[in-house]
Amino acid sequence: MNLTRGLILLIVTISLVGLHEREKPVKKTLIESLQTDSLRYDMYLLENELGQAEGYMAEIFTPVCHTNECYPVYIDFYWDLLGNYQKYEVPEGELLTKLDHIPFDDDDHDKLQEILSNERSLLKDYKIEELVGSTQTIAANGVDAVTGATLKTIKNEVIDGAVYSCYTLWHLAHGEMVDKIKAHTEELYSKVLLVQFLESGHYPYQYWAIEKVIEKNLYKDNTLSTAMLDVLLGDNIFLGSYLIKVLPMEIFSTLDRQIWLWETLEKSPYRLQMKILDKFNTLKLYPEIQSKLLLGMKEGNPAQQKMIYSVLKNQLNLSKSQQYQLLDYIKDGIWEEGLKELLLNQEKLDKRIKKQLNTK
Repeated sequence: MNLTRGLILLIVTISLVGLHEREKPVKKTLIESLQTDSLRYDMYLLENELGQAEGYMAEIFTPVCHTNECYPVYIDFYWDLLGNYQKYEVPEGELLTKLDHIPFDDDDHDKLQEILSNERSLLKDYKIEELVGSTQTIAANGVDAVTGATLKTIKNEVIDGAVYSCYTLWHLAHGEMVDKIKAHTEELYSKVLLVQFLESGHYPYQYWAIEKVIEKNLYKDNTLSTAMLDVLLGDNIFLGSYLIKVLPMEIFSTLDRQIWLWETLEKSPYRLQMKILDKFNTLKLYPEIQSKLLLGMKEGNPAQQKMIYSVLKNQLNLSKSQQYQLLDYIKDGIWEEGLKELLLNQEKLDKRIKKQLNTK
């Protein structure tokens, strides 16, 4: 029994040590400090144990002043590497308070997180003077009261008794510090960062990296082009549709890449399949892909058949066997007029096929 208990304790101890080692603190590198009468902060780049940039945080102090009274606010903000707000934390020993120094409760903190997470908040469209009353109104209704004129419009964007705080903190979370974050990430630009972004599964990172790779013609690098193409295999249909639209034709100039694109089409959602077929319409296709399209012409639904026909009519070098395959389709009543025109436009149409078509 003692041996068993000792073994269990040993396993638990080893597990806790392993957990402690995995939870090493994130490295913080100071990138900017600012101190004014109304704001003080230190901004840090956060890195993981591998030295990869993970995000930014700022330790912020700002007085929230209502008439002649100011409330000191200490708060830490976190953003991703493109300045998208993620969360806030209140340092140990500090409090966020509402009117009359009432501390935020759990519901208030949840509400504030919701407010700060909304980058399209109506708070961006107002000046603070439009959200609160005159000095007389404040004296009568409380220093952080919302004016009647804006109450219905803005009530879901603020916390009762904390209008100034919500307004101030939202503009800090989505204001000038975000621009500084974006500028700093631009300075971090590297191949490693681009691959990290493309493989992140975080769509703002992926859009940003795709734009960089294409803008700087970096898709000729196999590592980057492979990481970018793998985005098509993800679950984000909007990102996949965008990517297939902007990918340069050069990426699919080899047979291997065209086969990969076809295989991706076969396992993609219908909407993305149609986008990929449209991409084939811009490419000079290898015979192997032409044959796959011919098979798809027979098996696809009417919309797919129409799209495949649109692709094939630009392929003027179909082989003899492919031409006879089309002739069989015509005999079966599949896109008869369109496929006849497609065959007659071939640069090297088989004489016997030409004769049959001209006698119809």
